[in-house]
Amino acid sequence: MRAGIHQSITAISAAACVALAGGLTAAVTGGAAVAAVPTTRTAPTQQSTVVVRGLAFPEGRAMRLGLVGCDNVYERVAESPQAMIGAGPGSAPAGERVLGYDLVGGNALGPLSYVSSVALTQSAGLTAYAEQGTTGVVWAGYQEPADRHTGRVWFGRAEVVVPPGQWTRIEATDLTYSWSKWDMYAQAPVADGVHDGAEESVADGTLADMVLRHRGDGAGFVMTGLGCDGNEFAIDALRLHTAGTATTYDIEGLATSVTMPPPPARRAEAGQPVELRGTLVDSTGAPLSGVSMRLESRAVGATGWKLDQVVDVVDGAAVARVHPEQATSYRWRFVDRPMAEGSVSAAVTIEAGEPGEPGESGTPSPDPTGSASPAPSPSPGQGAAPSTGPQPTKSAGPTKSPTSAAPSATAEPTKTPEPTKAPEPTKTPAPTETPEPTKSAAPSGSPSASADPSTTASPGASATPPVDPT
Repeated sequence: MRAGIHQSITAISAAACVALAGGLTAAVTGGAAVAAVPTTRTAPTQQSTVVVRGLAFPEGRAMRLGLVGCDNVYERVAESPQAMIGAGPGSAPAGERVLGYDLVGGNALGPLSYVSSVALTQSAGLTAYAEQGTTGVVWAGYQEPADRHTGRVWFGRAEVVVPPGQWTRIEATDLTYSWSKWDMYAQAPVADGVHDGAEESVADGTLADMVLRHRGDGAGFVMTGLGCDGNEFAIDALRLHTAGTATTYDIEGLATSVTMPPPPARRAEAGQPVELRGTLVDSTGAPLSGVSMRLESRAVGATGWKLDQVVDVVDGAAVARVHPEQATSYRWRFVDRPMAEGSVSAAVTIEAGEPGEPGESGTPSPDPTGSASPAPSPSPGQGAAPSTGPQPTKSAGPTKSPTSAAPSATAEPTKTPEPTKAPEPTKTPAPTETPEPTKSAAPSGSPSASADPSTTASPGASATPPVDPT
């Protein structure tokens, strides 16, 4: 729909994880204090819901999308996942829409969160649906106090399954992981230093177990990915509760805005073309493309809008030509669809006049005695001679010119002609006052058809270009 809707899907790579070796660990480097690991979950001091429009997650490391290998975090199958946003199967866990993917298999895609404190992370996960069921993997990272300011991080891996046909909650902090230490700069496992070629590892355990075993808190990450088996799936209600703050991320469609710039003229001869333009952008101001908008019209004084034409949007712009026969109001409408929410522009009214009606020019002659076509006096020597002054103003329309007043047969020069009988010049019809256009009705929800939840786990196919992984 637009370049930029496809936010980068982050891979857990050396570049991405410099945060663990530097930035994130800075929050917990004040000495070698040992963190107490909560044995029970406590209520967060702050709770909030963030509405994510499209894939525009907030800046920062708290929540983003990640794409990793299912067996090895760094070994991914080459693909460009395509995001699908639409009404979910049944009721969406949060809001009205959900986010869906259909991967090729071998990769896992889902929320990736970096945290400054593993000990204070009480919840990290999502709610998922797969019509045919799907498999996935949760990767967790923990950096023990002895490895601060290095690239060495404990990687934990746990397999997960989403049963077919039902929304399922996956909670990363409840899982038991198999652990091995990796050098994130080298993207390779760390040898145990005892057995030739053996990786440094510890017994299986939860994230909380790792903090207890290594006697200290540390920075880390949690990545919950689905689609390892190539089955289509949908996710929603992404959640992270860490350091006393709990945030739920609600995936929704793009918010849009439609405007209609004022046309060059708001009055035209009836039936003549008038060009109307419209603009379509998302909530960030980025132009949308690859979609269409409806131009709707309504005669002034009438009720109800009707479709005038459908116009393609290119780089956020739509252009249409109309031929109003009478005063008519126009507006642009972007219809609600799975990937984006609908919006409507303010109305613009175009006045339509009869052919030949005068415009802004064409004013009646100020001389009350002047005639539209002066006639000579029957007595050349007497009476008023034909005026040689300014020619009478020409009428802008084809209306008949008034007959000039014939001079008296015995025009007496001593008498001043009565101006009251002077012919009235052709009156320029004053433009009738345009009734105030009826305020455009609020956009009626005319959503595009979303995917049938009984046949697909996708929230509804929408024509969106692929999301490029990084």
